[in-house]
Amino acid sequence: MNMRKKIIVFFVLAISSAAYSGYGQPVPSESFIDTITVIFKTGDSAALGKYLNSTVELELFNEDNIYSKSQAELMMKNFFTRNKPKSFKVNHEGNKGNTSFAIGTLITSSGNFRVSIFMKIENSKHLIHQIRVERS
Repeated sequence: MNMRKKIIVFFVLAISSAAYSGYGQPVPSESFIDTITVIFKTGDSAALGKYLNSTVELELFNEDNIYSKSQAELMMKNFFTRNKPKSFKVNHEGNKGNTSFAIGTLITSSGNFRVSIFMKIENSKHLIHQIRVERS
């Protein structure tokens, strides 16, 4: 194969590789933050459970502990039952490498809360490792 053909083949492979490099990658953080926003606006603990790590550090009203995924989901269900969400707005968000965070305001029937969510990408999936909920 002459040099010209080798160069053309190289560029075709390089362009093809670049076009498919995003295949199988995790959902961009913005999309994940949008998903979390909807979950907290609606108080959908079952949907939240899909994104919880196998263990979650959960702080509710200054009580901080590490819970299993199912325990954390149940605790958030109880929280949403006692505090019916009216709206949720992300005020700050950021990421570095495979970790990200979102801090928002949750307005409920029983008051306003500051919610901090810390996430990590593992096996191409966003997982929540920590949730903090404190009165505003």
